[in-house]
Amino acid sequence: MSRVLVVTPHPDDEAIGCGGALCAHAETGDSLRLICLTSGEQGGHGLPPGETASRREAEAAAAARILGAGAPEFWRQPDGGLRVTRALVARLRELIADWRPELLYVTHDREMHPDHRAAARLVRRTLRELPAATRVPAVRLFEVWTPLQHMDEIVDISAHIERKLAAIRAYEHQCRVMRFDEATRGLNRYRGEMHSWPGGEYAEVFASLRP
Repeated sequence: MSRVLVVTPHPDDEAIGCGGALCAHAETGDSLRLICLTSGEQGGHGLPPGETASRREAEAAAAARILGAGAPEFWRQPDGGLRVTRALVARLRELIADWRPELLYVTHDREMHPDHRAAARLVRRTLRELPAATRVPAVRLFEVWTPLQHMDEIVDISAHIERKLAAIRAYEHQCRVMRFDEATRGLNRYRGEMHSWPGGEYAEVFASLRP
């Protein structure tokens, strides 16, 4: 059994970007731990930030149950203003040194959303500052808004696509505004058809974090 840490900038990025892989990890008995850096409070589409944060945190908990992850941890950094601070690096460094995950998922560093790029920078800086005795986890960078141009891992998620889409649909408020479920189905179908051969119809792709 492996320990898998997911660092997501906003609630829903994890389901969109690596939900199928997380289902596969859960199925094999891996332990999944999910960190939501922000609560997505600025994405309320007309709702006040406080109400939006509460709603999206509840939706994240529902999505995590579908994916087979434990209860999400909400670090409540500013949505739309995520910064790589010394305090945030120290917090993540302590978590990794204590829990010792073998694998870490985070958004890739060329995503169009600045919070997504900040999350990748946070992980990169944290890994550089780990204590010498701490094992450095392998890192898989995932795509949400901006498709990856370079990929190192291709994961066939055909057996998990419906469960992944159910997790995305748990973010009811977001999916009422934008059909993230259908957009993700299309992207994963494209990845399956174009890159996962021989393989199933649906795939997720990942890049490895390089120094």
